[in-house]
Amino acid sequence: MGKSDVRLLECYWLGGVRLQDELPSNSFDMLFAKARYAVALQDSDSKSLELSASGGAFALFARSVLRVGGAVFGASLLDNGTVRHICIKRIDDLNKLQGSKYVKSNVADTYEECAHLLCKNTVVLYSGTPCQIAGLRKYLEKSAPKEVVANNLLCVDLICHGTPKQEIFSAYLEWLATKNKADDGIHGYAFRSKKMGWGLNYYYYFYRRGRKHEVLGPARDDPYFAAFTKGVIYRRCCYKCPFARLERVGDITIGDYWGIDSVHPGFSDGRGVSAVLINTSNGERFFNECCADECKWIKSTVESVAANNSNLVKPASRSDDDERLADEVERAISAGDHKLAFEKLLAPKLSLMARIRRKLPWKLVRMVYGHGR
Repeated sequence: MGKSDVRLLECYWLGGVRLQDELPSNSFDMLFAKARYAVALQDSDSKSLELSASGGAFALFARSVLRVGGAVFGASLLDNGTVRHICIKRIDDLNKLQGSKYVKSNVADTYEECAHLLCKNTVVLYSGTPCQIAGLRKYLEKSAPKEVVANNLLCVDLICHGTPKQEIFSAYLEWLATKNKADDGIHGYAFRSKKMGWGLNYYYYFYRRGRKHEVLGPARDDPYFAAFTKGVIYRRCCYKCPFARLERVGDITIGDYWGIDSVHPGFSDGRGVSAVLINTSNGERFFNECCADECKWIKSTVESVAANNSNLVKPASRSDDDERLADEVERAISAGDHKLAFEKLLAPKLSLMARIRRKLPWKLVRMVYGHGR
């Protein structure tokens, strides 16, 4: 990693301290490990699989740690619409961490909490975006004995597209509540609902005059989700992310195994499949000893996973026009004009069928339009 790359990391909090230009150019080389191999995986726990965005790899790993009295850190979408890292110690709380959150998560004081648990010889699984995992590892270099970290910590990073700012998502939820004349805001928001099968489908509900209304639809029909999938509204640093590479900072990397049917025909049953990269000896040992017997899995290749997950190879990109659009959106949100941001600037171009679909009850939408990405 060159010095120019180090400058790009100024937007990340690594080790609780914002990086400075004078850091040595090789400061992060030791954090990366090239993936040893990949597996396609589906959790055997059907209930847990239903709550997972893809094949339930994270939930599978988390249960294994929690069963031995360990702790699990991950991103949680709170009732107030903010995304924050929290720690759980009970399997009953696992649902708080499941599912994708396409928003930058605030790690808050979880690095410090993780170090404290490790020093008490507690087994810890910490999941997050690669930059968050890199931040944790740099923090622990000065906050916990190396042997304790090696023996007790499992880091799971995500195949990350990029993360929008919390302010954009919060404005979006406020706009949804206003548009739908909701009594008390938006509830139960899920970026990756499986009510229409495994794919990119959102879900939420709200109350109007005391009556519950549910909304379900594909990403392309929603202004925030469509802008996310097109790579328009990520933070600026995400477009120059030094962690979007096959060399990983996590012991294990997880994401969706898009294109599974062409690589491993017959493996997918439509309920979701995780792509799992085994990157370190620690990750390999954990998977073989703790997880392999509790899921359906097949060995695959890193190349096959990367073929439909471009962010394993390079950062997201956007055009100059999209960059200007994103700037306009942020200005509109800063001015409190959420209608301009989501009904004009980011409004998706809806087909006639999409407009009809928006008017239908979600159960009918699921029945008519079925599965699919």
